[in-house]
Amino acid sequence: MSETVTFALALLSLDGVGRVTAGRLLKHFASYEALRRCPREQVLFRLKGVPNAAGLVDLLFDEARMRPHLEAAGERLRALQEKHIALLAPARAEAAAPWPPGLADLPRRLRPVLLYAYGDTALLVRPAVALFARPPLRQEVFETAQALVRHLCASGLVPAAGIDHGFDVVVHKLAAGGAGAHPSILVAACGLARLPAPMRPVAAAAVRAGGLLCSSFPPDHGPYPHDDRERALLLAGLARATVFFEPRPQTPEWAAMTWALEAGRPVFGIPDPDHPPPETLHRLHRHVDFEWITTAARV
Repeated sequence: MSETVTFALALLSLDGVGRVTAGRLLKHFASYEALRRCPREQVLFRLKGVPNAAGLVDLLFDEARMRPHLEAAGERLRALQEKHIALLAPARAEAAAPWPPGLADLPRRLRPVLLYAYGDTALLVRPAVALFARPPLRQEVFETAQALVRHLCASGLVPAAGIDHGFDVVVHKLAAGGAGAHPSILVAACGLARLPAPMRPVAAAAVRAGGLLCSSFPPDHGPYPHDDRERALLLAGLARATVFFEPRPQTPEWAAMTWALEAGRPVFGIPDPDHPPPETLHRLHRHVDFEWITTAARV
């Protein structure tokens, strides 16, 4: 996978190449050498509709111009490895890699080309349930969320949440501090090196418990408020089931819920009394309803 990751990093360093164009190329070529073995006309065909596609293909086939980008990408990859940060790219059929298959359902412009990960990357392909909330919550709703985290851990499923505020902290502390130190997945809305200081001890404890901290942003990116929507969609994409506690319109959580429902994912939750969600949301009424969630996550 290192050749794929290096190629992805090099692509993203090129002027005018974003995640959509890079994703289209990586879908067909696992490395720079694989691209160079393909006829130029075929590469151009795969970039149909991309602005200045001909110029990009000329650059890609000019090894002298591409070599500095590839070398710089290799240096970045080695620097990350020294910090024990794994850099993951979508797996091709012939390559085994812990890449969440559900991310392929995300809109192209929001679909990550790379994931930066610290901890047990194998969690990315285990059944996970994503929990979403934005304080304040009613006390009874908050207690139900905590009960669900305990239920997921007892059922062998992986709870997943952001790493931004008190609700997220409780999710990960309950997992890491419970019997057997259960792992959780933490999805950051910034680069891993820019995690807010109050959240770093929580992330460290979760990783020590076998968890995983991950982000679609480069380590030194952010934090910026507008990136939280991408974080929420990434979290929804990597989980097999999602649960929303009192979601409100015009929030990243509402955007993630809307996408998950439109994508046909199993979506559960407790509505905000003042902001009814779509009727297709599976409403939680009692703790016995938790079994719906565990069943959906194992499918």
